[in-house]
Amino acid sequence: MFAWGANSHGQLGLGYSSEQQAPQAVTDVPFREIRELRCFAAGGGHTLLGLNDGRLYGCGWNSRGQLGMGHTQDVTRFSRIGGEPGFVSLAAGWDVSAGVNEQGVLFVWGSNVWQQIAEPKVKMVLQPQKLQLPCNGRVQKVVFGLQYMAVLMESGQLWVLGKSKFLDWHYPIVGANHPTIRCVDDQGSIVDMASGENHLVLLLATNRIVCLGTNKHGQCMDAPWPIAAQDLLKLESGWTHSGFLTRSGEVRLWGRNNHGQLGRSGEASSKPLPLEIQDVMEISDISLGSEHGVGLSTSGHVYCWGWNEHSNCGTANTDSVTTPKCVELPVPISNVLCGAGYTLAFTR
Repeated sequence: MFAWGANSHGQLGLGYSSEQQAPQAVTDVPFREIRELRCFAAGGGHTLLGLNDGRLYGCGWNSRGQLGMGHTQDVTRFSRIGGEPGFVSLAAGWDVSAGVNEQGVLFVWGSNVWQQIAEPKVKMVLQPQKLQLPCNGRVQKVVFGLQYMAVLMESGQLWVLGKSKFLDWHYPIVGANHPTIRCVDDQGSIVDMASGENHLVLLLATNRIVCLGTNKHGQCMDAPWPIAAQDLLKLESGWTHSGFLTRSGEVRLWGRNNHGQLGRSGEASSKPLPLEIQDVMEISDISLGSEHGVGLSTSGHVYCWGWNEHSNCGTANTDSVTTPKCVELPVPISNVLCGAGYTLAFTR
């Protein structure tokens, strides 16, 4: 595993804290091969790893208990998180976390400042805690915006908890036990989703991508984008830019572009633009951080672009990277992951 970028809370798992970090091998990890990893997530300053055997590990920023370890001290090496094992998917927000187990049950921990995971009287949840929604059924996916959590059910129903002013006019608060929960009930069945700072990207069962929310920077597309659900490999979003990866290896990005978040120079775009990487025909994985992105070629090479204040694009300086730049790593990579201002790459 390799890591670079912001490490002020030890979120890279290197055993120490630093403002920025060039690409480094992370040797103290709880797995030997990538196939032992079942799921992973990166947030504002913390990282989570879920293993096939059910164990959960984390490191980094922990001021709100977002590591789920029962305390609020930062952790600079990957350490075991107790509680309910067996998560099949993980989500990490700015200072909050969630996991879904094999039974489709949702667990949450971390900050509750905006009532995004618990009742108003609870300021933070220090260990994974089961969250009951106003409906029955299995949870499929969880994502976090800056002050909210979105929960997609296997039934295609979508719930949003927390501060989400961009939904106020259209989706009233429902349920007596949680004062900030809303149901997005006018889009039909939802297949997949991604979340930005104050917007949602939804893949509908009608084979189109639509956006809801703030559109100051073009982060909500000007028109639905037609795509068959079976052709979409990954849906991603940063704070104010979003994108998707198709099974044919094509990447399209839209939204804000003040730091080159779209992998090109120029203005923002509310239309999905193709990501072009020199001499690369097909991308196998992508991830978007708050204002930067990372892509993985089928040959195992890593490319970064966008905001680079913490060297999170893997360069020797902190200048924004407006066209995808290859990060020099000694071995092929199998998966990539962005935190808010840092990047992780897992070896094959």
